[in-house]
Amino acid sequence: MIIAVLAAMLVLSSASAQTTPPTAPAVSAAAAEKAVQLVRRDAFAAVREKYPQINPDDVVAFHRQYAPDLLAEWERRCREEATSAKAYFLLLADNFAAIDILRKDDPDEYDRQIRQQLTESQVRSLSRQIQALAAEEGEGAGNPHQLLTRQRLKLELKHLLEKSFDEAQQRQLIEINRLEAEMRNLRRLADERAANRRLILGQRFYILTGDMWPEEHQHDQPHE
Repeated sequence: MIIAVLAAMLVLSSASAQTTPPTAPAVSAAAAEKAVQLVRRDAFAAVREKYPQINPDDVVAFHRQYAPDLLAEWERRCREEATSAKAYFLLLADNFAAIDILRKDDPDEYDRQIRQQLTESQVRSLSRQIQALAAEEGEGAGNPHQLLTRQRLKLELKHLLEKSFDEAQQRQLIEINRLEAEMRNLRRLADERAANRRLILGQRFYILTGDMWPEEHQHDQPHE
């Protein structure tokens, strides 16, 4: 799943950022901003080439609203990892395209997908905050306020995961009920077809021969 790949890349990036010391800027702020704009322009062009029907600005707006952490990671890559920014933005476009197609075809599923995107983004954000506070406490910088904050965030994460799980269970039950209703309908159609076997065969036979369906006791008699 595209969102899982993006999330995994975000986790790896966060881990790398914690172990790699920042380097001093070697260019002016104006030059750095110009470089970022060039990277963004290149990423936008790649999306337009792959998805001519999609406006890259819509990709940005969608993730800013429903997955801001993923968008923030792309913006970071534009500044710090220009070589990977285009590929990452293409993944964001893939994610947007897969969900946007549901907007007209299946509005209910579209709403479910965007709610899931937002929930997963909140889960990732809470997880990062909790881990950051835990790291500070491990370094001896913890204080009662930080402990209380971490406990509060852990409870928020717990409730969010429970809500997400319950919603997934509800969706599965709805899908099971739909499939069961479909199976009942198929069984009814099969039973009706079996009950009308003679009529169906007779109609088919008449189309093929122009004659009525022959009875078992009827035999063609040879002419003398």
